[in-house]
Amino acid sequence: MKGRNPGGPRFRPALVQSLATLVLLPIFLGLGSWQIQRAAEKQLLLDAESAARHASPVPVESLGPTNVPLHARASGQYGEHRFLLDNRVRNRRPGYEVLAPLRIADDQAVLVNLGWVAQGASRAQLPTVEVPTGTVQVTGLAMTPQPPPFELSDRETFAAGWPKVVQTAVPDTLEKELDYQLRPVVLYPDGSEVAAHKVKVMHEFGPSRHHGYAAQWFGFAVVLMIVYLWHGLHRGRQRRNREWKQ
Repeated sequence: MKGRNPGGPRFRPALVQSLATLVLLPIFLGLGSWQIQRAAEKQLLLDAESAARHASPVPVESLGPTNVPLHARASGQYGEHRFLLDNRVRNRRPGYEVLAPLRIADDQAVLVNLGWVAQGASRAQLPTVEVPTGTVQVTGLAMTPQPPPFELSDRETFAAGWPKVVQTAVPDTLEKELDYQLRPVVLYPDGSEVAAHKVKVMHEFGPSRHHGYAAQWFGFAVVLMIVYLWHGLHRGRQRRNREWKQ
């Protein structure tokens, strides 16, 4: 009726929009919170790496699996086995990182990352790798490798012969091809190119990048709520105008 005071609620969101907001809002907030958590974990990792570089090395035999870098030392001789960690790129060149078991006891060894080597003319042509002979002392950052994020199978397939091209540096996986155990860490020797590269990668994908991703997800949540509120109020205003004209 014309001249009647407009009534009804001022906020009238569409049902589909309400349902979409109820679904998306927790997802955006959850992803933002997860990125904040990842940033805190990365900061802890960088703090541990900085502390490890200034700490006295501890015997590698005393280390278990570790989520943060530690400064460790090992003494022994390199055995005859070599692993070539696949898909390692330097300056756009494909190659491998060489993992050599350093025998620290008759039944134990620790993997030492001896650095990057370029791939041969083809993947069928594996590079020749030389290692120091005799008893050597190695000090460096000790880290427990993480398994690849996406694996079609939890079982690494090994080709016959040595060296072996592998997709993971996880000691538990690689020791299946050896007749002795591997310590649960990999040593990155002090002053080596591969240690510097490892630290550089950690800093490149540090806390600031996760904070940026968190801001992005929280921004999506804010935009979603603004659109939801604006559209709900707009629909309510349209409804009230229609009632006022009747």
